[in-house]
Amino acid sequence: MDDLFERIKVLEEENKLLEKEHNNLDNELSQKKAELSSKRFLTEKEKAEIEQKNAIFLEKFNTLNKLIEDNYIFPEGENASPILKNKNFDETELMNYLQLIGDEKKRISAERTKALDKIRKSLDITKAGEDPKLKFLIDEFDKKFKGRIIVHKNINYKIKYFDKYDKSIKALMLYDSNGIKVDEKMNEKMKLFNTIQLQDLFETCYIASKEESDLILKKYNNDNKKYIKILYQLQVDRNYTYEKDIIPYRIEPNYIDINDYNLTIKDNSITHVENKQNRVFVMFDSLLLGEGKGTTGLVSNSPIKVYTTLYSKDILNILHIHLNDTSQEITIDSEFLEKDENVLNHKVFLNDVTGKKLTYKLIFKDYQLKNIFYNVSNDFIDEPPFEEIRIKPNNFVKIIKGDYKNFYGQVKDFPIGMLARKDKDLNELKRMKSSGFKKEGNCPDRHLEELPGFVSVIILFDPTPKKMKETVNMSIPVCFLIPLTPEEQIKFEKTIFIENEMEIEEAINEIEELNKKCEEYETYIKNDKILEEKSLEEVKNILSDVQKIDENNLGKNLAQDEYKDKIEFIKNIKKQIEPILIQKIRLFTLMKK
Repeated sequence: MDDLFERIKVLEEENKLLEKEHNNLDNELSQKKAELSSKRFLTEKEKAEIEQKNAIFLEKFNTLNKLIEDNYIFPEGENASPILKNKNFDETELMNYLQLIGDEKKRISAERTKALDKIRKSLDITKAGEDPKLKFLIDEFDKKFKGRIIVHKNINYKIKYFDKYDKSIKALMLYDSNGIKVDEKMNEKMKLFNTIQLQDLFETCYIASKEESDLILKKYNNDNKKYIKILYQLQVDRNYTYEKDIIPYRIEPNYIDINDYNLTIKDNSITHVENKQNRVFVMFDSLLLGEGKGTTGLVSNSPIKVYTTLYSKDILNILHIHLNDTSQEITIDSEFLEKDENVLNHKVFLNDVTGKKLTYKLIFKDYQLKNIFYNVSNDFIDEPPFEEIRIKPNNFVKIIKGDYKNFYGQVKDFPIGMLARKDKDLNELKRMKSSGFKKEGNCPDRHLEELPGFVSVIILFDPTPKKMKETVNMSIPVCFLIPLTPEEQIKFEKTIFIENEMEIEEAINEIEELNKKCEEYETYIKNDKILEEKSLEEVKNILSDVQKIDENNLGKNLAQDEYKDKIEFIKNIKKQIEPILIQKIRLFTLMKK
């Protein structure tokens, strides 16, 4: 009841504000009158227009005044103030209104306070009918408001009747908490209504006008979209063959949690769907896809992920497929659309070459995956959601799982998986050689076992990303990788290019430096007396430098043709000078002995 007293206080404050507003506008009115008094005479036409405006306004005022009185109990909006909310009066009408309202405003304020006080006292009465005002409300409620819309906590309800036993309103929400249309006929039949307490009616509810209610109900009656759509299968219990479980395959809208609802089944059909929380039956469409023992196949709303790469310009290599299908056996085929061909031409399912039922069709166009058809039952071919992830050779990728999570690498080799091609008689396949890279991890998602999808990757950058001093070669499931954006790809390519340029520069400097040394060594070969003039320590240092020359990696990062002669010269000098130096060191040792 404290809320009612608070509301009375608010209304009294509202009256004070109106009084203040009236005084301000009254001053403006006096100024207007002073301006009008400068006119000595009004024409008959002007007088007639003023009288007509006043007559129209008086009619509006009387209507508004009645509306205010009616709104003591049934406000047209939550905490509504009809005076403040009325936007239909122009400035002249408002000034006339303020002139006329004067004492009337004070009377209205007093009547409002008196009416709310009566309501407060009525709600304190324990025996129904002791207060004439409340008794009148109860007796007349159904007659006045049955079938109208009542808004309670921002939810639309249709008023059914006033329950005189517990003094509450029985109404039916139009839509459940998930936005699904409520089945009015079924709830009427089962007497499932929502209860709105009488005190809520005065404090937190808004009863729509008949016109507003008609518009809302018209929209509700014509709404055939906000249904739950249930595609389901029936699974026979392995222990009790006479009992069948409903196995939902797909629920639409996809945000709906089927666990929020009770499903009733009879004769293999869903007959009722009830919102557990709201305790109302809702509208639905359903389709039985099949029944039997065992597993149910594809788990609905699980997107199929297909990882692909181009094997050649005419062949697509399907590396890996994430497929959340519980069937014991799955068969897949691929087909290509011709130019301007309708994809629905491929919705017909025949048995595969082995005579088994074909389960999935991957439909490609221009070597891009355009659609997937799933053979749910003889009567229903579904189009499940899917995503194609294209991996290109030599492209950079980010590793998102495993020991090298958030590292970056470069794809090198692909396995041969499932090959899709227009010409199925084409026979030019060569199995890709194994890279010999160590395998890292296994795909944790449900996938086709025949397509484990291991891809050879050279890990080049740490998560910073900074170029690693020593690269790592790994064979990683392709689903552990995500392709980089074009911008990221360019960034890594530039980094690699700069690194390569630096390595090339270092290699060139190394060749030039070795070439210069080998020219000096060549003089030792041609004239051994020069070596004899050197000490044992100097000869040992020269031999050490010669032995450090790595013939296998010499000029590895350079174009061999450009430095071919210098590299050959260095190798030949090393081959000649090394035994000479070893011999000199032996002679030095013998002479010392």
